[in-house]
Parts: sequence; structure tokens; C-alpha cells
Amino acid sequence: MCKLFILLMLLVNLYANPFLYAQDEADNTEIQQEIMQPSETIKPFRIGASLGYSFAGYREETYSPVNRYLNNLTFIIDGNIEKDNFLHSLNIGFFMGNAEMDGGENAVLRQDYDPQKGEAYYLAYLQQYLFIRGYLEYALDYRLWGDETFPGYLGGAFRADTYMQFAHYPGITGLVSLDVHATQKWIVNSENNLILSISFPIFGYAVRPAYAGADYALIQYSSQKPWKIIKLGEIVSLHNYWAVFGDLKYHHKVNTLLSLYSGLGFELSRINFPRPRTDAIFRLNSGIVFTF
Repeated sequence: MCKLFILLMLLVNLYANPFLYAQDEADNTEIQQEIMQPSETIKPFRIGASLGYSFAGYREETYSPVNRYLNNLTFIIDGNIEKDNFLHSLNIGFFMGNAEMDGGENAVLRQDYDPQKGEAYYLAYLQQYLFIRGYLEYALDYRLWGDETFPGYLGGAFRADTYMQFAHYPGITGLVSLDVHATQKWIVNSENNLILSISFPIFGYAVRPAYAGADYALIQYSSQKPWKIIKLGEIVSLHNYWAVFGDLKYHHKVNTLLSLYSGLGFELSRINFPRPRTDAIFRLNSGIVFTF
């Protein structure tokens, strides 16, 4: 009798509130559709361009033991490919400008000759020191630690750097190196993330003049002993070349194709042959990234 009463109550409730069951059925159908709907495809390719400002200082002792400084616009192209557990990264940067000596520029006296009077005279002028900095880095890292929010990568990089000064004569330094490279990501949410990359060279090759550019003494030496090869390059490692390069980027996703980003970078380097050269650079930049 009790069971019959409960069955009758359920039937009355069903006919009295049919919309509740219809709503439940609709909700279940919607949930099933969401489950069956595929998630957003992860786009592995990113390419970006940015404009920045570099605060740089250097000391090139093949020319003179004087600190020089310059602040200039910097052009940067970067990109990465993320596939499986591998992360490919590419960074290219360039800037140029006139450097100033520590404490400001000083006039230089240059002797000249007046053919009409037959007398020598001195002319004061400000020497321009044009500095050019460029670099290219390709890195390949493998994911070794962290979770989906905080993944970390470790690997290596191939890097090419050039430092050029043009004054009375050119002073040019070129380096290619193999570096240890590490990348740490922080995926804040679906629209924001931070990426920190650091590298330092362990082995490479550098080309530096024994004197400042095409120095007269170098020309005389090579002309007197043409059979002797003048050593301009040398293998570099931790015994004669120390450097660290860092880059921190913040990405904000605008849509599936476009993201905005800002970043800061820094580098410290010192090469100690045949005479020391030291560089320090701090950079701020911002730009756009295309994802596809």
C-alpha cells in the first residue's frame, strides 16, 4: 500500500511540473554538446616586432681606456615555435648612435697647414664616435620542469654578436658562440603570460684587431713581414670571455591572431684580448606579436 502511494505521488508531480524535467533534459543536452565540442587549437608559431630604447655603456681599450655612453632607439624581431616539449626561439636586435665620453665630449686639437702663409695652425673639433651594436640568437630548449602554469625549459643557443666603433679608424669586434640557454614561463591566464630567458656563452670564436682598426703600426708590421700571419681571431671560452644575456617579456592576448607585449632586456660582457672590452646594456621595448 505504501509503495502504491509513493508511485501515485510521483505521477502527480510529473504531470503537475513537466517543465522542470524538460529544463533538466535541455541542460543535460547542452553539457553534452560542450563536452563534444573540441577545445581551442593551440597555435605553435609566434613572430613579433618591437621598438625599444637601449641605455648602453662600453669601454674599448684597443682604442682608449675611456668609458663611453649612448642611449638609442633599438629595433627587435623575435619569434618562437613550440612543438611537443621543444621550444625554438629567435631574437634579432640592432641599434646605432654617437657615443659620448664619460663627463661629456672634449674638443680635440688637430694641427693643419696654411699654404698661403706657410704656417702651421691648430683646429679644434669634436670627434664623433659612431657605435653600432647587433646580435642574432637562435635557441632550442626542452621542457624539463614545472606544470602547465609554470613550465621550464633548458637547452642551448647559437649566438652571433658584433660591436663596432667608427672614429679616426674602425674598431670592430665579432663573436660567434654556443651558449647555455634557459626559459621559464608563467601562464597567468588565457590572456596573459610572462617569459624569462637567460643565456651565457661557454665556447666560441672572436675576431678582434690587435690594434684599433687599420692602425699604422699594424700596416707597417704586415708590410715588413708579409709572410707572417697577423692573429686577429681567437677561440673564446670562460678563460677570456664572460657574458650574460637576459630577456623578460609580458604578453597580453588581444584576439586569436594578435597579442601586445612589452619587455626589458639586459646584457653584461667582457672580452680580454688583445686588450679588454667591456659592455653593459639595459633595454626597454614594446611591440606586437602575431600567432598562427
